[in-house]
Amino acid sequence: MRVDDDAGYAERTCHLCGDRCVMLDALDVAEDADPGDAACLCGGERFDAAVGFAPREDGEVRWVSVALRRTADGALGVYADWKIDYSPSGHLMARV
Repeated sequence: MRVDDDAGYAERTCHLCGDRCVMLDALDVAEDADPGDAACLCGGERFDAAVGFAPREDGEVRWVSVALRRTADGALGVYADWKIDYSPSGHLMARV
């Protein structure tokens, strides 16, 4: 998992097959992003990823949060979150 919280960038790589997936609308900011590898303080680097959305009153997305669960022991953490300041943004919920 690689993230840049400032740019709003997240990508995941499957540890089994090596396929990389740029998440959400991160391709739009990839040129400005400087992603770093997500890692736990214990050194663990294998995670299950989940994305959470905080909606605005009109149903569009206001905030995106990327949470990771370490596969070794199930420890959870939020590794990136960023505000969405454009509309429409509902399409992000289908791009996880």
